[in-house]
Amino acid sequence: MDKARNDLTAAVPKFCLALEEHRRTPDGRVRTSQELLSSFFAHDEKTSTDRVFKYLPNEVRGPIIAAWGIRGIKAALRDADEKVQSVVHDALVAGDIDHTAFEDGLAPETLVRWLPLADLWAFWRGGKLSKQAIHKAISTAYELYLFDARWFLDTVSARNGSIKGTDVLAEGLSKDDLTQWMRRSHETGDGTPKGIVTALGWDKIVAKTNNDVLIAVLDAMVAKVGLVVATPKEAPAKAEEKTEAKADAAPSAAEPAITGASIPSDRVADDGAWSMPPAAPPPAEMSVDTPPIPPPSEEGINIVLEDELIITDRSPASEGSPLRLKPLDEDSTQIKPAPRERSSGSFRPGLPKR
Repeated sequence: MDKARNDLTAAVPKFCLALEEHRRTPDGRVRTSQELLSSFFAHDEKTSTDRVFKYLPNEVRGPIIAAWGIRGIKAALRDADEKVQSVVHDALVAGDIDHTAFEDGLAPETLVRWLPLADLWAFWRGGKLSKQAIHKAISTAYELYLFDARWFLDTVSARNGSIKGTDVLAEGLSKDDLTQWMRRSHETGDGTPKGIVTALGWDKIVAKTNNDVLIAVLDAMVAKVGLVVATPKEAPAKAEEKTEAKADAAPSAAEPAITGASIPSDRVADDGAWSMPPAAPPPAEMSVDTPPIPPPSEEGINIVLEDELIITDRSPASEGSPLRLKPLDEDSTQIKPAPRERSSGSFRPGLPKR
């Protein structure tokens, strides 16, 4: 025989087995045999969907099919999944087996040992859960240590989380119930979460607490033990990244907001970012004796009047002699030619006298 999918000695399969066995009793009948058939072998006259036999090995499903009298034992032990589905579908359409025989043929141990436990939990959870069914589920889970008293008191809540823990349990209790609860806690001297839950008892807790509150505890419990996969929330890291992105996008108090209209088109870089040119340092105090240093250039540009240099953009310091500036008249806006010394040579006609 193939290795079973689920170990019936483990806590979670034991929990599911207890629910399935209780479901087949009058007090625990939250889902009918007809609902079991429609959930695990939905069919009409032409089609069917198998959610049970495909998980059973031949040596397990063969005797079941043979016991229904719809297939010989030798053939049933050899049949592939598709053949088994076809044979069972034909028998259901023909009326050779009904939903009661279908449920009776599939024992609770068979379902829990071979089927996905999440499917069995979803089937039970989708029924009309009575106080008896909820009591069986929550007390069995507590006995199997799927949760403890501290976790229960930390988890149970009502009124959209506005009240929690012992406040939820006390809300539905009468004055006599509260008095008995306090008396038992005093007698045991145990004020721990386990002592508080034990003093009240699961009978009183389930009877006096709203069903929706207890079902929410069961849902949290099955997610905690991995029976179902909880819907993941947004990871904290992603939430932090979004917060940081918003903070980076928002202008700070020290920096004014920049809109697209205020960005000069000639300052837009290839990557979409732009920056202002660096601010020029404040000019140093300049004396008449200190000539200004023009910005460096690749090639000096000279302006020549006749054959003598009048203006140059080269640094005077590089010529070896300082240039002494003469203050300009405030009203003068034109550049006057600099005076030149007379050379020892002859006077050249055509030039104005200085």
